[in-house]
Parts: sequence; structure tokens; C-alpha cells
Amino acid sequence: MTDIRIGIVGAGGIAKKHLEALRTVGGARISAVVDRSAEHAAWLTDETGARYCAGVDDLIEHVDAVMVLTPPRARIDPISALIAAGVPIFCEKPLAATVDDAERIAEIVESGPRAPFMMGFMRRWHPPHAALREVLASGELGTLVQVVRQRIGRIDLPEGNWRRSPGQLCGVTMESASHDIDLLRWLHGDIVAASGEVVQSRPELPGFDETMAATVRFASGLTGSLQVSWQSRLARNAIGIIGTEGAAILEGPGLWSSRTLTVATAEGERSHEFRAHERDDDGYVGQARAFLELARGGEPEHPSIADGLATVRVSQAILDSSH
Repeated sequence: MTDIRIGIVGAGGIAKKHLEALRTVGGARISAVVDRSAEHAAWLTDETGARYCAGVDDLIEHVDAVMVLTPPRARIDPISALIAAGVPIFCEKPLAATVDDAERIAEIVESGPRAPFMMGFMRRWHPPHAALREVLASGELGTLVQVVRQRIGRIDLPEGNWRRSPGQLCGVTMESASHDIDLLRWLHGDIVAASGEVVQSRPELPGFDETMAATVRFASGLTGSLQVSWQSRLARNAIGIIGTEGAAILEGPGLWSSRTLTVATAEGERSHEFRAHERDDDGYVGQARAFLELARGGEPEHPSIADGLATVRVSQAILDSSH
């Protein structure tokens, strides 16, 4: 089978994770790269032999599918050009940094040529999350009444990081919490209401939040709470679910690793400790495999443009409600 030619738009740090995942899966090669300068993209073009292109229009003839990895405020133009050309697209999360931009991108995708489009919510491919989803699907917890999600840790963003750049500003509620919002939607369905509080601790960066706490309500009537922080010197993550017939909690150390799934019902309590390769699997490989299948014309389950837009809307509702 001929390797799929993958284009990369945005040769920042996250491109390293995607390159590693694509190499693990196999069947693809990086053929062209677009970035703000050839110098900035040199690490990727040198490592892969890909050609450097000054713009997306120059890239299109050299690719079969494209991964858009730019900061979220710089996505409308590349996605518009790729959709017009009918190129399959993978888009890093969040879809955009504002609802207006997200709605514009969704309009472009939905009204253009029907090209595959996949959002980058790789936590759907984290094996412990899949195991938790199976518990929910079994019905053993009964009617779900509450879900609690916490993911806290310390991320010191260096000077020059795009997240704190005035032109690309994107705080934790819109950027990193998008993972958690999508996870909650994937497990429990549409979120119909959200509100919360955010903490902005950098006076020099107005509008940049690093800690948030929110409450959400799902279409099913389930309620939930969500806490995400880049400021905590203690790191942990957990998702707990309470139902009328049982409860479950998935938890682990750090921001990303899930070690133990515990389920309790009237019949008793059981725990499963995941093996290292499962608990530390961040989901990038499974995500890459799904995108390549999608680019080849398959129909794998994947987060869509609608999921990307819904997540931005929830994040914005939390930001708007904060005092």
C-alpha cells in the first residue's frame, strides 16, 4: 500500500507528537510543511525530507491529507483553502479561540466540498477512558446523576509560548480544558448549559486564565463539575461518576496518566489497575490510526467539526459567566 502523503501546517512543538504517532502507525510520510519561516520549520523538514512551502496553496499538490497544527487563532485561512481543494483535514484542538471563529470554520467545512474533517481530541483513544466508557455502556451504574472531572498540575509556559502571546492568547479554559469537555461529551452526550469561574493570575496578560472550575448540565439531565489547572504543584487527574445503582472512578497521577478504575455496586467493589503501556498511552497513536483510515476513505469513529464547535461554545459559556 502506498504511503499517504501528509502535509503539516504549523511546525510547532505539537508536531513532534504527531510525527512520532504517524511513525508508530506506519503507512504515511510527511511530504510538505507550511510554517511562518523555513528556519522555524527546518527541524521537521530536515528530519522527514519534506519540502517547505511558503503557503497552503503551494502545499496542496504535494499532499493527500493535512494536519492543521497552528495556534487556534490562525486556522480559518488554511482550513478554508484546504476545504476548497477537497483535502482531508485533521485539526488540533481547540477548533478556534473564539465562538465567532469556530462558527466560521464550521460554516466553511459544512458548506464546502465534502472532505473528511477530524478534530484532535486524542483522549478518546486513551485505553482507560475506553474502559470507563464500557462500564457506562453496561448500564450497571443505573441512571447517571453526577459526574466530577478534575485534572490539575503545573505547566510553566516559557516566554514566547504562543498560548501567552498577545496575538495568539489562549488560556486553560479554551485550550487545555477542551480535552476534558470533549471527554465529558463523548461519555455523556451534549452539554446544554455551563457556567463557572476562572482565575487570571498574570496582570500583564489580561484575558489569560490558568485555573478554572465549572458546572455543566447535559441534555440527559446529568449534572457535572469540572476543574482544570495549570498552576497546581500537586498533579492528579480523576473522573468520578455516580449513578442510582453504582459509582465508578478512574484516577491517576499527573495530568495524563490513568492508573486505576474502581467500580462499586450493590454486589460489591472491584478495581482494575492498568498496565504501564495502557495508563501512559496518551491516545496520539490511536488518533493517528483513525485519521489515516479516514483519509483513505474509511469511516472510523472520530470527533467531528460539530464536536469541535460544541466544545468551544462550552468553554466560552464558562468564560462569559465568570466574574
